[in-house]
Amino acid sequence: MGMINHKFDAETTPLYFYFALKRSYEIYAVYFLLLIICITGFGYPLHALPAAGWLIVCLLARYYINHTFIRWNLLFYVTISAGWICYFLYYYGWETGATSFILPLMLVSMFSLYDTLFNKIAFTVFLFIMRMALFFHCQTHPPVYVLTGIHILIIQILNTVIFFVVTSVICISFSSNLQKAEQHLMLYNIELQQQAGTDPLTTLYNRRRMEEVLKNHIRANPNENFSIAIGDIDFFKKINDTYGHNCGDQVLKSLSDLFREKTLGAGHVCRWGGEEFLFFFPKMNLDNAATLMNEINIAVSKCIISYKDITIHVTMTFGVEENDFQSSISDIVKRADDKLYYGKTHISIYMCYFCIFRRMISDLFKLKNSYVKTLRFSS
Repeated sequence: MGMINHKFDAETTPLYFYFALKRSYEIYAVYFLLLIICITGFGYPLHALPAAGWLIVCLLARYYINHTFIRWNLLFYVTISAGWICYFLYYYGWETGATSFILPLMLVSMFSLYDTLFNKIAFTVFLFIMRMALFFHCQTHPPVYVLTGIHILIIQILNTVIFFVVTSVICISFSSNLQKAEQHLMLYNIELQQQAGTDPLTTLYNRRRMEEVLKNHIRANPNENFSIAIGDIDFFKKINDTYGHNCGDQVLKSLSDLFREKTLGAGHVCRWGGEEFLFFFPKMNLDNAATLMNEINIAVSKCIISYKDITIHVTMTFGVEENDFQSSISDIVKRADDKLYYGKTHISIYMCYFCIFRRMISDLFKLKNSYVKTLRFSS
């Protein structure tokens, strides 16, 4: 049987598999003990010796299950079960119901994660051939030991009870494991979806996730108004060039925490790309959205960002747009981005004027100082 060659230990052993085999061996040990008592009570003590031998084998297999390779545990289990079925039918006949123990063998093989599909099919075919061979043998040959009607009934009841107990233990073990695996897989898928829709640096929604939120909202509420705002950090490249990208990352994370706090209960925010952030406000018109974005802009300008021994103040430019119930999402975002670009352009112009004015003031002060020095020298 092509199975992974692992030992049972705390790290590699599947507990459900260990539990199923261990409990099966214990149940079979009880079964053989009861069978010994029954056969001895029937007046055939010598006939109980093979059952005693299988009892010892079951106890040894149960003891060494922690110290044996998985493939050998499976092989022992199959050998013990299949051997006992063949022996029991050969000596006591078909009417005893021992063929029912083939089902637990099939279940162990089907639920085993250490076996290939081909081996599972081959093992199933083997069990089918074994059962048919035993059936034809029992139909053409009488049993070695002929039991009376009441004895056969007692053995049938015992075999039926043990069969249901073993089958229940195996099914519960494997089904509970499959249920846990399904739950873990579901949680893992949820985690993957969250990671796929989250920006790793800021832990905000990423662009992909925000686009899904927008599409889902419009699909569910086609007649509901909303507003979109897009913001960009002013002169962010200068921060990266001056203080390094780690400092720039700290700026993005600090602003993200601020945006998350300010938009809580009012809308959603995502990192749209680079130093750009997009805000989505359901059920909010343009005026209310502009008012909220103005509050956020003031909070950004007052925000003190610390990185190592550096204190950084930043400003942002925003563009806000309202749903007109005709344009697509991309068009609305484009209009908000155009407003952002317009604001950026005017800020750049104002900054140029400010730099020119500051340089003129500086030149005037230099001229004044030079004139004062000249007067002192003349005097």
